[in-house]
Amino acid sequence: MTIQMFDTTTPGEVPTSGVEAVAGYVGGHWPTYARLVRDHPQAHHLSIAVNAHEDAECLDVEAGDATPDQAPAWVKRQQARGVRRPVLYASVSAMQTVLGALARAGIDRSQVRLWTAHYTKRAHLCSPACGFGFKSTADATQWTDRALDRNLDESLCTDAFFGPPPPPPDPHHYESYPQGPFAWRNPASGQVERLNERAIVQEYDHRRVHPQMHAERLNELRTYITFLRKRVWHVAHYDVETGVKRAEPDWGSYHRGWRWQMLLKRSRGERVA
Repeated sequence: MTIQMFDTTTPGEVPTSGVEAVAGYVGGHWPTYARLVRDHPQAHHLSIAVNAHEDAECLDVEAGDATPDQAPAWVKRQQARGVRRPVLYASVSAMQTVLGALARAGIDRSQVRLWTAHYTKRAHLCSPACGFGFKSTADATQWTDRALDRNLDESLCTDAFFGPPPPPPDPHHYESYPQGPFAWRNPASGQVERLNERAIVQEYDHRRVHPQMHAERLNELRTYITFLRKRVWHVAHYDVETGVKRAEPDWGSYHRGWRWQMLLKRSRGERVA
């Protein structure tokens, strides 16, 4: 799979729907990035710096903007800011020069994403077959500046250009359960155990799919869950630091009201997930 990305100095030219990715400038004469993010909130967004003094995800290396020799220091600064694999934009004819500057600075090709410009009017990713001495394969290629017969650049990006896809949403909301650990004295052994609420709930749900096979362990988990349920009730009614009873129960913090109900169902042996 690949991703279609648009960029332009006139944001109104970008289609109003079905846009997968947009790129815009954070400075210069056409600071388009903020508007493109606002107009296309569901798309992937790529910010572009037009000079080496600006911070962004991508550096524009071309005449009038940044130079190849400025790219290494800019890349290192963006990495220090936490940008994963900064992007360098340049024409395919100049990109090998950019790579040479990076190599002299000890920056490997794998540490950056390459966005080439090569107006063939045909969607492609630049490779050595494109010529100009380019010896790598681009992560994205801007292949036309007249997409849809508008003042609109269009690029083809690899499906990994914007990083791995986000994980699917968790329908069970396990992230809402704290990990603790919470101290609990086991009445059978008298030993203090440290309970991880999230891990216990996840294990219970996993084993509850086959209750007869895991009956003994499920009983143990229900004992833990009963304690955790009672703990949620207690901290909703009493201040943990002072032990003073609250004027009104605090069920809203840390998803307490919802957790108490979900823990109650599990402590009764019900299948929740």
